[in-house]
Amino acid sequence: MTWFTEFKSSLKGYDAEEILDLYFFRPLSFLFVKLIYSTNITPNQISVVSMLFGILTGVLFGFGSYQFFVFGAIALLISNILDCADGQLARLKKNGTGIGRIIDGFIDYVTGLSIFAGIGIGLSVATGNYAYVWILTAAAGFSRVLQNMMFDNYRNMYLTYVYDKGSNIPKEIEEYTRLKRRLEKTKGRYVEKFLVDIYIKYSSVQKNTAQDKVLNVSSDEYKKKNVMLLRAWSWIGSTTHLAAVAAACFTNRVEYYLWVTITLGNFYLLIMYIIQKSALKGISK
Repeated sequence: MTWFTEFKSSLKGYDAEEILDLYFFRPLSFLFVKLIYSTNITPNQISVVSMLFGILTGVLFGFGSYQFFVFGAIALLISNILDCADGQLARLKKNGTGIGRIIDGFIDYVTGLSIFAGIGIGLSVATGNYAYVWILTAAAGFSRVLQNMMFDNYRNMYLTYVYDKGSNIPKEIEEYTRLKRRLEKTKGRYVEKFLVDIYIKYSSVQKNTAQDKVLNVSSDEYKKKNVMLLRAWSWIGSTTHLAAVAAACFTNRVEYYLWVTITLGNFYLLIMYIIQKSALKGISK
């Protein structure tokens, strides 16, 4: 097996990856995975280290000076590389677990919260304008979550219809409910019990708000109509936002990132939503 073939097998789906992940972060994380492949390092351990770098990012941002924003940006890039590496290692070794998927998702939320909390504190320290900064940061944080959720939703649909690898929420709830019952019979493992319980509740909310309509379409037809759209969606995915934060820190324009996320980001989201709905309507007849 060539390295490129092995690299492709470490991905969720070659054409379902975010552009910056595909051409920058995942190649770097793949090299890291190759270095540690023969060791006993587990995907969950990598996830935890990724989270620590994510938290460190927020702490560094909180100091509010340019140099600390730069240090935070470096920590953020490392965090994202490791966040890519845990899943790639799990797919290559075929040792991914249900708990691992929950931990990976949980860490993404912790890192995102740390980033925006750090930005809010740091800009407040730098400008002294607390009300303005926190309103702007909260609006940008909410906008980023919304944009990431929409991208993730349509990527999951793509993985489902093209690769049959998307999330099946009802089945996942059943799977994790069984896992919860098994964990309840064991002593300790309190963190795992907590995460599983939270995930079941979160998935139940997703199930109640999810679109029930199933498209009667072949994988080839869905791919043809949506592959370029998914690429376009990826420009408001989580990795694009992380890279934008890092760029804003390196250029000392963090406030600009917040404004662009609220304005241009949400306008782009609206346009993509209209185009995507039209595309889905065209193949659901």
